[in-house]
Amino acid sequence: MQEVNQPKATYAPGAYRPDAIPEQAPLKDISRFAKSLEAGDFIERLPWGDYANIDTSVSPNSARIHQTRMSGSSSRNLAGPTWTHKQQPTEFVKTRWQLLLMLAGAFADYGMLKFILLCSVVADIATIIKFGSYSLMTLVVLGLHLFFRYPFTWFLERYPSLIVKDLGCGFSRPTGMVKFRTWREETFEAPFIEFDPYISFHVNPKGPVSYKLLLRHRYTGWQTTVAQVADVHKVELYAHWDELQRYMDVSQPLPDVPALEKFRPLDPTTAEYDAAGKRGRPVDYWATLDLTWWEAEGYPAHLRRIREFPWSTLEDRMEKSVPNLSQGAMV
Repeated sequence: MQEVNQPKATYAPGAYRPDAIPEQAPLKDISRFAKSLEAGDFIERLPWGDYANIDTSVSPNSARIHQTRMSGSSSRNLAGPTWTHKQQPTEFVKTRWQLLLMLAGAFADYGMLKFILLCSVVADIATIIKFGSYSLMTLVVLGLHLFFRYPFTWFLERYPSLIVKDLGCGFSRPTGMVKFRTWREETFEAPFIEFDPYISFHVNPKGPVSYKLLLRHRYTGWQTTVAQVADVHKVELYAHWDELQRYMDVSQPLPDVPALEKFRPLDPTTAEYDAAGKRGRPVDYWATLDLTWWEAEGYPAHLRRIREFPWSTLEDRMEKSVPNLSQGAMV
């Protein structure tokens, strides 16, 4: 394991601990609160403070990237701040780049490319039939695909700072605070315990439904997206929430995921946990993991754990802290 040149974390008084959640203000105007949830396509509120201890950031690709970086053989630069024992950063891509990156993703993705090519071929045929001439639409689509998949990607990998503006957004474990961008291009910051986790559904332009894990600030309505998955992977959002809670919970060790392995000695609770032998794994477990086995057997078994866990049995401790939470959030 390579050394990490960062100081050890210290926890602020406001850091999140599920057994010490203070009593919070009740919801105001419950009927209006409930109507705002209905209008936002929220379908389920998730419980607080009771864990399954199942992570999601352990995919074969995550482990592969970690091993490559630990070996020092990666030539790619990181776009923005990395996930550490102090912060899980979010929303650091400049707004003016977001639409361009969405366009680049559409043309670089093979599945989306097939759909766009089909549309362009149909348009070309219609042009030939009606005007007797051939348009260049199909060639333009292929050109954009090649551009976004190769030179554009190469450029961003080497100069990521051009698209990044770090506003300090993310989830801070030592302080228990959450900070994210608003649609006004400002930032909003509030304690983690003032947010409620919801799953909402979203119909994509291509047709399939996807699901989002959202954190909604119960007193202002501001919200931020934590994760989004295809409809067949909806259950994984429960594990996303489980992992995020344990990351923010300073009474728990850091989630045992590849990205955080090298930071475990720098987090007080995690260092104490590992020193007591409770991790049950070598210090370089993810750095030396057999990726072939993990992809073929280990990770599929991990996904089965996520699918088979009785998520509905977890207790919601936040209802004891917010007097009328269960009445206002009826989804």
